Amino acid sequence: MRPGEPILLVCHGFPPVRGIGGRRWVKFAKELARRGHPVHVIRNAATPATLTSLWAGDARHPLIIHHPLPQRYPSVMTKRPLRGTFEKLAYHAWLRLLPLFIRGNFHDTAAFWRRQLVAEGDRLIRAHGIRQVIVTGAPFHLMAFATAWKTRLPHIRLVTDFRDEWTWGGHYGFTSLSQRRQQEEKDLEALVIRNSDVVITPHQAIVEHLGARYGNELKRVVRIPHAVDPDDLPAPSPPPADGKFRMIYAGSLYRSDEADRYFRSLLDAFEATRAKHPDRFARVQLDLYITSQGVADLRKRVEERGLSGHIHFHAPLPPKEILRRIGQADLVPLFLSSDKKDAVVTKLHELFLLRRPVLHIGEPGAVGRMIAGHGLGASLRLDELAVELPKILGGERVIAVDLAADHGAFLLGPVTDRLVREALQADRPA
Repeated sequence: MRPGEPILLVCHGFPPVRGIGGRRWVKFAKELARRGHPVHVIRNAATPATLTSLWAGDARHPLIIHHPLPQRYPSVMTKRPLRGTFEKLAYHAWLRLLPLFIRGNFHDTAAFWRRQLVAEGDRLIRAHGIRQVIVTGAPFHLMAFATAWKTRLPHIRLVTDFRDEWTWGGHYGFTSLSQRRQQEEKDLEALVIRNSDVVITPHQAIVEHLGARYGNELKRVVRIPHAVDPDDLPAPSPPPADGKFRMIYAGSLYRSDEADRYFRSLLDAFEATRAKHPDRFARVQLDLYITSQGVADLRKRVEERGLSGHIHFHAPLPPKEILRRIGQADLVPLFLSSDKKDAVVTKLHELFLLRRPVLHIGEPGAVGRMIAGHGLGASLRLDELAVELPKILGGERVIAVDLAADHGAFLLGPVTDRLVREALQADRPA
């Protein structure tokens, strides 16, 4: 890339908006801006209730220029929980109306963005002489809409970021769609593949799937992992010498059958430890910082089991503060549902760099193999948790971590180097 060359980034949930994908791309935008590249960001304007991203501070840089567009999608469709009769009636009314106006996945919150997105992108590309365009999904319709720029402005390099599986993973309501609507989504996905100069993704499983499905249609697919921002990492400090055994769970715990089984097994494990190792149990403490939902139901279940003195719920904290606390934990439990078994998320690399033992709970996959194979902790199936966790808490099983392992390749600087080198357009010779 040319020194100081501008970039156009389309990210629906870019901070200060709360949403998926914002963490990944605000970090890259921050690093590119530090290197002197103006980053023009088209994002969702959202509402005051959703301007709550924990990474809002990263988005405040003179060379990160925000171009918010109105949401247009009915906000009640993404609100949880629904409160009151009016919201519930509105939700069900929109559930009937949206399929009349949207082809493919009517759960896609960017489905009404086409006209305003294409027009704003046209304006920015022409006004600033932009060659580099990055569009990240989900929401996936954004990537399909962006292909219009390849026809209208063929000089651009279109980089599309598949953060998640689109038509083959069952996320974002895809499995609830009719066969016709599923095919419409597959057609959109194929359109994106044909028109993208490069497809990037943080997950090797997506690289392999796209290669197998699209073959020669796929010009280039590159794995660009999530990056850890050194600014978020606290100075190393050992756990407090107060005799407690601290565990911290920070992040999402979306409502699902698997998540319910996980939490139930976790409570079973605490009860088993209390019965078998009462002295050690007295020193066990689990702090939960859950960001994805209300915790009233979970808190009630803890109280019913008489575990409130050992399992504590807290409001989400800014990244640096939560990482400081995790850095003083004796064990970091990490639950991932089966659809995420191959998703090596940012949180993993942060934990590795903090050198804290990780206890992964979920189906065997890339995550479990990485943890077990690199001396980063241990991996358990969900049905093993109630038996194995009491052994860990009771001192019968020790979870070790390789303190000498080098995870520097996943820091923001080196990963951004890969993004520039492998995805963005090299300067043309004069």
